[in-house]
Amino acid sequence: MDEITNIGEGLTNKQKRDFAKHLYLSEPGILQKELAERVGVSKNTICRWAAEGKWEELRTSVVTTKSTQLSRLYNHLRELNDSVDMRPEGERYINNKDADTLTKLTAAIRNLETETNIGDKIEVGKEFLNYARKAADSPDTVKVIAALFDGYIKTCL
Repeated sequence: MDEITNIGEGLTNKQKRDFAKHLYLSEPGILQKELAERVGVSKNTICRWAAEGKWEELRTSVVTTKSTQLSRLYNHLRELNDSVDMRPEGERYINNKDADTLTKLTAAIRNLETETNIGDKIEVGKEFLNYARKAADSPDTVKVIAALFDGYIKTCL
């Protein structure tokens, strides 16, 4: 069990700090003690990293999710189409600038809709861990689940 509870084993300090920061930002309910155990550093190290990196400020500013960004891109695409539709009859064509914007918007939308990155995987894991914390019979069960998930994420890094 000790081998999988410490995801930080074999990682550099920078990798541990980056992973801890990501967990801190993506799991609002996580305790610094749990974070320290999962990453394999002391609670004091987590406190120092959080203070130096201003993680709490970052946590409050992380509001742009994938779905929010997709919504914004779709709104931009709608506005572009609406602006073309509002042109006088006979001038409702897409010029080079519009075509470039359309191409970039649709590519960005396609990338966001089809891409599964490490952040997405961690987001799903975070939601599952929050569920497990509420549904599990004991905190030890959640620790095992978190350790297995951390092991999975480590293989993705």
